[in-house]
Amino acid sequence: MSTVNTMKSRWRRIYLLGDSLTQQSFSVGGWGARLGDKYQRIFDVNNRGFSGYTSTYVSMIIARLLEEDQVAERKDVAACVILLGSNDAVLKEADKRHVPVDTYITNMRAISAALSKAGVGVDKQVFIGPPPVAEEKWRAHLEADPAPRPMNLSNEQTQQYSQAASVLAEELGVGGFVELHAFIQQQENWPELLNDGLHFSPSGNAVVAERVGAALDNVLPSVERAYPLWDSVDPENPSVLRT
Repeated sequence: MSTVNTMKSRWRRIYLLGDSLTQQSFSVGGWGARLGDKYQRIFDVNNRGFSGYTSTYVSMIIARLLEEDQVAERKDVAACVILLGSNDAVLKEADKRHVPVDTYITNMRAISAALSKAGVGVDKQVFIGPPPVAEEKWRAHLEADPAPRPMNLSNEQTQQYSQAASVLAEELGVGGFVELHAFIQQQENWPELLNDGLHFSPSGNAVVAERVGAALDNVLPSVERAYPLWDSVDPENPSVLRT
């Protein structure tokens, strides 16, 4: 992706859609915040992460969400990153939010279609498969809660949703797919990339940001940097900035 130091008329957006893994991505050092840094003065990064949401929940709100954000009207979303599946994969006997894999696929297909209808075509969409679960850390996290909860995630089950997302991404022909489940487990001391066994630690956020950024670089258009750099402006004739 290249940039030039000339005027641009409108800011374009990168749209992040998902659950708590996306909602928390704007925390200090989060992968979404890192993308905002990577693309500063080029793209605005919008965070539409909803903690605890499944693909079913997001499929219920996607049309209204896109309308509220004027996505179709403004036609300025250059890419949408979708990360869902961790909450879908909760164990049915422990958590009523469980969404079967087939339904997850149907929901993801519907979300993708809603984005396409709003002008964010599949070529602008990047799917992220859900990351692994460090089960012992997640169990300890649940047990330490003031209202302890039963173990509700299985790394093996979450893998099924990662695989499903990968297959669907290929079928739809989306602009990119970021695989995290296997990749993270290939890293040394991989549970350290997850601060509670599910959500990304600072080092985990760095890994995710790098992989998502690489995928986005293959999707995003080459655009002009917003406004000239300071050293290209003649201090004796700054009125050029008004044009």
